[in-house]
Amino acid sequence: MAELAAFPDLAPGQVLPELALAISRADLIRFAGAADDYIPQHWDHPMMVAAGFDDVIVHGWLCIAHVCRCVTDWARPSVAQIAAYEVTYRRPLYPGPLTCGGTVTEAGPQRAVLELWARDGSGQTVTRATAELVPGGEEPPA
Repeated sequence: MAELAAFPDLAPGQVLPELALAISRADLIRFAGAADDYIPQHWDHPMMVAAGFDDVIVHGWLCIAHVCRCVTDWARPSVAQIAAYEVTYRRPLYPGPLTCGGTVTEAGPQRAVLELWARDGSGQTVTRATAELVPGGEEPPA
């Protein structure tokens, strides 16, 4: 994956490298423990099918965490940092393939705006987000 070398390199229309992964049921269990979010929609398959869903639903915050990871894998904290973001969840995300990406829509010397998305295995956009980037600082210690 090509990383962003410097904040001034940002330009409108620039496309972020896509992040492709798969979310498993084990990921949902780990996230539920970390987030203290054990509602049945994330683990009770029979209940969700009875309610008309195809499967359990991935935590919205887990999805947006991967969207943010798409940004930080490309723009390291020493180059750019996420200063703010807004998220819209458009449809349920089920365990399985997830692809995240985005485009730079505005770029200036001290601020850039990204339009971001997450798509499920069928290519449906499940989440949209807007993120504001500012020039980075020190890389956190490893």
